[in-house]
Amino acid sequence: MSTYQSNGDKVLQAVIADEQLVNFYSYNPNDYNTIAEALDSDVAVIQAIAQIINRVEQDATEKEIYIEVSNFLKSNI
Repeated sequence: MSTYQSNGDKVLQAVIADEQLVNFYSYNPNDYNTIAEALDSDVAVIQAIAQIINRVEQDATEKEIYIEVSNFLKSNI
């Protein structure tokens, strides 16, 4: 099992380990052990998940997170 650096890293692993996400987006969850690694991913859904978790940890509002993630997804999908 991986060594986590933060609670956000634990949340990230729990979310991206979802079998349906893994099958649909064809990624290896073991490639992303930290938020920083996920933010650098080439897989847009991994980046979006990491952005959400990261911004929640930074105490961003739901509206701020929604706008940022929506804009990211619009420009990357």
